[in-house]
Amino acid sequence: MRNFLDDSIVEHKSRPPLRWIANWAGSIASYGLLEVSYMEDEGLTNSFRYKLYGWLWDTFWPLYRDYGTTYRLKMDLSGKNWDDYDENGIPYWDKTGLVDPDYNPWQYEDYETGDAFRILDK
Repeated sequence: MRNFLDDSIVEHKSRPPLRWIANWAGSIASYGLLEVSYMEDEGLTNSFRYKLYGWLWDTFWPLYRDYGTTYRLKMDLSGKNWDDYDENGIPYWDKTGLVDPDYNPWQYEDYETGDAFRILDK
């Protein structure tokens, strides 16, 4: 983890006492957002706890955003490896067959049962 932080730009948005409090508030806000996302996955969006954790996020996140410590990566996004398209001009994020009708994500198909599967190398 230290190498990741060494290759980033640190932005302190306030002086130490306020910054420490804001970073602490950011951890509370992040915990609230994580709990809210778990509750949304379980379908518990009308509960008191859901509203409480949503309030934690809504209250503490602006404090962190305005006064906390943030990190930006120093990355060069130009070059061949950062392109969104492969050598055939098909975007890497659209492998559904909408752009490339010949794309088939399944390696083998059983025509009697209609099952399709692929073999993973582990």
